[in-house]
Amino acid sequence: MIEFQSIRSAELNQFLEVFQARSTFQLDSVKSLRDALELKTTIYNDLKTKLKALKKMTDDFSQTGSLSAFGAKTVSVSDESILRISAGGGSSALSHSIHVDQLARAHSVLSDRYTQTGTELSAAHAGTKNFSITVDGTQYDVSVVINSGDDNQTVLKSVVDAINAVDDIEAVGSSINDTDTTTKLSITSEETGTKNKMTFTDTDGLLASLGVTNTSAATDTAGGYIYQDSGGSELDAKLTVDGINIVRSSNTLTDVVAGATLELLGAQEATDPDVSVSIAVDTEAITAKVQEFLDAFNDAHGYITAKVNVDPTTYARGDLAGDSPYVNLWQNLRSSMANSVPSSSSEVFSALSQIGITSGATGNFSITNTSNFDDALNENLDAVEALFNASDGIAVRLEELLDNYTDVSGIIDSSKNSVTDRVDLLDNKIDRLERLQAMEEKRLIEQYGAIQEATILNQSILQMVNSLYSGF
Repeated sequence: MIEFQSIRSAELNQFLEVFQARSTFQLDSVKSLRDALELKTTIYNDLKTKLKALKKMTDDFSQTGSLSAFGAKTVSVSDESILRISAGGGSSALSHSIHVDQLARAHSVLSDRYTQTGTELSAAHAGTKNFSITVDGTQYDVSVVINSGDDNQTVLKSVVDAINAVDDIEAVGSSINDTDTTTKLSITSEETGTKNKMTFTDTDGLLASLGVTNTSAATDTAGGYIYQDSGGSELDAKLTVDGINIVRSSNTLTDVVAGATLELLGAQEATDPDVSVSIAVDTEAITAKVQEFLDAFNDAHGYITAKVNVDPTTYARGDLAGDSPYVNLWQNLRSSMANSVPSSSSEVFSALSQIGITSGATGNFSITNTSNFDDALNENLDAVEALFNASDGIAVRLEELLDNYTDVSGIIDSSKNSVTDRVDLLDNKIDRLERLQAMEEKRLIEQYGAIQEATILNQSILQMVNSLYSGF
């Protein structure tokens, strides 16, 4: 028998195409439907990406106070060697005159000077010595072991290590070689200000012997304090702001100018001029931020518009045309931007058009009147902000709308899951149809082979008959 299973001549292909036309059409139809659904999944993914980008912007614009997107400020300081200032949301646009009289300092003490190689400290204090350091009401107990015969540098290093080994202690010990041959012990509070000054309980007399607890200022040879509170806020920052005396424990002040942080860098003489500080609305930064918001909106709105609309000329339908959740999204996106903000109706502005932001025929929004927009920012920033972050503001409305679509198990994820389920069913159907088509192809090839064998046999008989006739 002739094997036709592996024969794929042009004639055989034509034979198969004729008799498999119906099954091929059915298989191609199912594949086309599957491909269309997979394209829809891609559309859902792209839409979700664009909506999440817009939602990130609405999150920013719905914030209030120091987190507000309208909080950008410009700051100028006449002498940045004396102080720096940073301003965020909530700070007012204003000017100040500041004079820094004293920087905040950390309480710091030194021991007497000792020869590094001497052994008088270990000779006098061998054994375990205890003392405590109290900072801001918390007592930290220190225990140090001094070995007989240790040199002075080793003894002071042992004291340093014992201090620094105490958990969470708010003081730092260090040994300082002030010359090539001598050394000192230093103990310093970790934080500046009078409230963080240290007090010592010298249980075994070690600190007094070292000169650490001397009540006088340290000298090159004698221990004492470097910076000390003597009852006049000597460890605190002192400054005047517009003539008002200010005393703080830190050189970083967050509660003096509303919404601004002052960082004190240097002290001034009494006769030095005040430092002029000005804080103003950063209209350039805010404009850029608003434009970023509009770009994100236009990108999302433009995409969904193309997917739900029907071309009025060709009647070509978008991939999501007639899909009510997405038609609703398209309509609500625009209305959330275009509708007025009722809670602002009694204020200066109640709609974007009043601050120079309008939409064109395509539904895209832009700053079409930059003069109006700049004036609104400079003269009524709070009212502009309220358009977006009021309880019914534009950003808040959009945020609530987008949550329904972008949340896990939201509308888009539900749509994707539904499509995925349908694709799985179609994949199973395609597998089944392909198996049936392969079985049909095998059967047709066998039939084709049988026809070919019969044809060859008939031709042989015909040749035999012709040969017999030709003999008569």
